[in-house]
Amino acid sequence: MKFSTRQDIEAPAEFVFEHITDFDGLERQAMRRGIDVKRKAATQPRDVGAGWTLKVPFRGKLRDLFAEIVEFDAPNIIVATAVSGGLNMELKTELVPLSPQRTRVTFGYDVRPKTLSARILVQSVKFAKATLQKRFEKRIQSYCEHLSEQYQGAPKR
Repeated sequence: MKFSTRQDIEAPAEFVFEHITDFDGLERQAMRRGIDVKRKAATQPRDVGAGWTLKVPFRGKLRDLFAEIVEFDAPNIIVATAVSGGLNMELKTELVPLSPQRTRVTFGYDVRPKTLSARILVQSVKFAKATLQKRFEKRIQSYCEHLSEQYQGAPKR
């Protein structure tokens, strides 16, 4: 099952990529949402190989999730994979500079079941796919608007 959205941000690609790959900030945001985050290594690179073990609340239970960066091409693309139970997930973020001060960001999220129980879970979620797609788009749009506002308020170099 795939979700994807595309947004334009009023900021240069380098600025956007820098914030999308701010792993310290993303870890803090996850912890504020009740997610237990542990790094794969205390001093991991901000590149391919960076990984996390997470405990994510989902449907009333804490689920173990392992995530890792598998592709990192600054400032163009970042791909992370995650595994939880019988689910394999991939989050792909692509940046395309439209002008020196404007960037188009494409976020894609793909969930693939590997077990029978995971297939049943994904099948049940498919009934709510339209609602989940709208929620995904709204959250990404909010994040992109925040990045645009952050860039507008940032001191110019």
